[in-house]
Amino acid sequence: MHRGDLLDGLPALAAQAPAGATLVVYHTSVLSYVSVDKRRQFAATVAGLGAVWLSNESPGVIPDLHVPPYDGSPSVLARDGRTTLAFADSHGTWLHWL
Repeated sequence: MHRGDLLDGLPALAAQAPAGATLVVYHTSVLSYVSVDKRRQFAATVAGLGAVWLSNESPGVIPDLHVPPYDGSPSVLARDGRTTLAFADSHGTWLHWL
């Protein structure tokens, strides 16, 4: 866990990862607090890092992510902003793998 700016601090933080390590950027219920433009900027930043991006956000928060039909209002666990992996509690307390 690291405290910092969502967009400005991420590249410097990622640069601290050991060479050869798989960099994983994971967050829960964060992107709903920023504009759609900043969400897209974040997605582009993570993609530019070559990282695995795991997000756990409410349906509709990750731009262009297809979410299958669901019951209730769970969050969506997704990889790289493209693949829906599971429905989940908003902070990952439980998962229902798809």
